[in-house]
Amino acid sequence: MLVSSAASAADPFLVMARTLPSPAAELRPAEACEATAVVGTLTLARAVERALCANPATRSAWLTARLRAAELGQAQSAYLPEVSLSARLARGGDDLLPNDRSAWQLGLDAQYLLYDFGGRAARRDAAEALLAAAHASHDASVRVLYLQTVTAYFSLATAQGAVAAAREAEASALEALKAATARVEAGTGIPVDRLQAKTVYTQREIERIRAEGEAARLRGELAALMGDVGQTAWQLADDEAAFGQALEPGGAVDALIDAARARRPEFRAAEATLLAREAGVRNAEAAGKPRLSTFFSSGRQDGGIQVANSSSVGVNLTIPLFTGYRNTYEIAAAQTQAELARVERDRVVNQVALEVWRAYYRLQSETEADRRSADLVESAAAAERLALGRYKAGLGILLDVLSAQANLAQARQSQLLTRLGLRVVRAELAQAMGELSWDWMEPVPQEGMQ
Repeated sequence: MLVSSAASAADPFLVMARTLPSPAAELRPAEACEATAVVGTLTLARAVERALCANPATRSAWLTARLRAAELGQAQSAYLPEVSLSARLARGGDDLLPNDRSAWQLGLDAQYLLYDFGGRAARRDAAEALLAAAHASHDASVRVLYLQTVTAYFSLATAQGAVAAAREAEASALEALKAATARVEAGTGIPVDRLQAKTVYTQREIERIRAEGEAARLRGELAALMGDVGQTAWQLADDEAAFGQALEPGGAVDALIDAARARRPEFRAAEATLLAREAGVRNAEAAGKPRLSTFFSSGRQDGGIQVANSSSVGVNLTIPLFTGYRNTYEIAAAQTQAELARVERDRVVNQVALEVWRAYYRLQSETEADRRSADLVESAAAAERLALGRYKAGLGILLDVLSAQANLAQARQSQLLTRLGLRVVRAELAQAMGELSWDWMEPVPQEGMQ
């Protein structure tokens, strides 16, 4: 081991190799992490990819996993002997021998723990469990950020759609204003119609301005998730395929909840943390028991007048007799930490069940609402065209036109929100069931398909 290669010397127990090479976790290969800024067209897959690589949340979770790996290496080092080399060089003299003289001493010491009633094994088991918990927590952080980025992406796309809808409503209001002005000037309308149309047109202008501001805000939020709020030199792609797949979960919601508990990384992290705390109890109990170790030492001393060689080998037995009840309270603290970990595990179980329950029933309502939203926009648009045409022909009143335009604007907004809700809830249910994958954004082509 002392003459191993540089790579193995840096990680002789190969524990650091057990961590992922990239903060992007297993959802994306390490080579996907690029330092270049996002420019041009931004697809949903590229946005998520960038967020997983650059966002501090995933990097923090990734570094925590590497820290736990290093701690596991520390725990495994207890199974190897400790060897130290000491040297001493001095120059001095005294009254009896007035001549100054040099003296040196060289020693080699080695110690090895033979038995400690399972304390060493408990520390190793705790480190193993904490590494597993860190891996699962990293996976959970990645999936949470994945969902946040998907939601932010679709929210921005919806906001941009709302800007387009607001501009269409503004154009319709302007058309109504022109029609009212023309009728007033022709003597077939009343001045109050023009004032009402002007009022509605101004309201539509304000709504468009606010929609544009909301889209700008959401653009910054998506950029922040991708690691730099100042980089917004990109345009969203028309990514209709992303999360457009129908998600019809089969079986009862109870079966989905049971499946989610087996797949969610949060549950695995809670279980691993509980195992670590239980190992901590065993370590605390072993700390108050005897320790048996062996030692070896060898040395040579040259004082200028005489030379002495010495060596010794033996065993050490340490038996704690009284520690001021410190060990008693260490065991109590470790047991309490284990109970807290068990309670946290139960909380995660309930939280997973609640998230699946919410997403399951929200998906049903959003799917049905999406089916109705297209009919709503179609009928509202037809009503608006009819009302405006009648008013221009002198057969209707302005109130009917304004009412039809308001209904159309509301229908378009409702359609945008239902489409947003449907896509987001698909992502939420996939997240709740532990099934988020890259296929939702980049579907794998079927064989024989181009």
